[in-house]
Amino acid sequence: MEEFGLNGRLPHGGFAVNRMGRLTLDGYDLAEIAERFGTPLYVVSEERLKRNYEELVEAFKTHYTGEAIIAYAVKANFTLAIIRVLALKGAWAETFTGPELHMALTAGVRPERILLTGACRVEAEFREALEAGVGLIVVDFPQELHRLEKVAGELGVEARVLIRVNPAMRVPTHPSIATGVRGAKFGVDIPSGQALKVFEEALALNWVKVLGIHTHIGSKIMKVKPFVEAASRLVGFVEELNGKLGFKPEYLDLGGGFGVPYKPEEFEKPFDLNLLARRVSRVITSGFKRLGLGLPKLIFEPGRRLVADAEILLARVLGVKETPTGKFIFLDASTNHLSPVLLVDQYYEMVLVNKADMEPSETVSFAGPLCFTKDIIAVNRRMPKIETGDLIAILSVGAYCKSSYMMHNAQPKPPTVMLSKHGIEMVQRGETLNDLTARDFIPPRLYHASAEPS
Repeated sequence: MEEFGLNGRLPHGGFAVNRMGRLTLDGYDLAEIAERFGTPLYVVSEERLKRNYEELVEAFKTHYTGEAIIAYAVKANFTLAIIRVLALKGAWAETFTGPELHMALTAGVRPERILLTGACRVEAEFREALEAGVGLIVVDFPQELHRLEKVAGELGVEARVLIRVNPAMRVPTHPSIATGVRGAKFGVDIPSGQALKVFEEALALNWVKVLGIHTHIGSKIMKVKPFVEAASRLVGFVEELNGKLGFKPEYLDLGGGFGVPYKPEEFEKPFDLNLLARRVSRVITSGFKRLGLGLPKLIFEPGRRLVADAEILLARVLGVKETPTGKFIFLDASTNHLSPVLLVDQYYEMVLVNKADMEPSETVSFAGPLCFTKDIIAVNRRMPKIETGDLIAILSVGAYCKSSYMMHNAQPKPPTVMLSKHGIEMVQRGETLNDLTARDFIPPRLYHASAEPS
């Protein structure tokens, strides 16, 4: 076996194959975990979570002489234990909505280390954030700005604000997750002059204190160049703000979107964090020095980069179906658990856990048991011979699987366990059938009514 095992089909060194030919994660036999907790089952590696955070911190500590803040994008994975592990390592939290804010606070993130972003918040959300003492609020457009000013004034609390701008650039990613492009719903446009007008308006308000600029160009970006371009455009905008309004940003938030490898051929060419940190830091440092401004605090909001490869999904083979066009492997997991497959055609690598030392011998497609045709998890994968009862590990599912979970056919959400040096711990119980009906009420009159004739 190579270092990563399975001829390079595993994303990081936490995976191995034991003497029984079974896949392990952080030294734990995944087949034994599946027997103990059942399937489908999400499995999180605490060590991988920590390492992913440490790599980001180390990259910017090496290349940026100012302060760099890593704020976990809670939208990527709501699991409280995951938020807590990252917070204990020193991460801030980026929360897009009031419910995500609630999750971060519940996980013990200090309010002053929370950013509240969003597309269009109502007054109640701003009120909740200000009362909680949230550190920074990102404002997306003028109506939000005045809504926040009103709430802050009523509470008598100063709102610390970043204004989100849209650099209107080309972003090499799936169109549905490109956010910094022309015509996107996010941010105020820089090239048209709209962003400058919003800053001028904001700086004249009484209860809003503008501390910096925010942008986010997209997700799943595997190249460094777009982030460097975004940083360069922000520096150019800072020059305009400083020259025309005298504004000196304390914070510069470049959002997240750092891609991760999902396919085996990508595992040896991951997103280069050190190159990103070096080039972005150079652009900002040289630009602010040229303008005679002190270095801003940089904020990055990674989600996928922190959690994607830290979590897997274990699924049991329910049956094998031969058809004239190929072989289907039916799993007890489905696209409910892996909705990015449907949303952005996401690829997930799959490994036969109990036969991890065997070479591929057949081409198969993986399907879930749901009642719709596109409940297909993967197509035409080379695998060892698969039989009913075998165990499959679906890799790198930590980002946007649980947070965009679907409920087709009323399938309950599965549990999550976390692996650490302390053992195997349940961090999220599975839903029960009672959970599925807990919010429903049948009016008493319907119980006493007799069926109408057909």
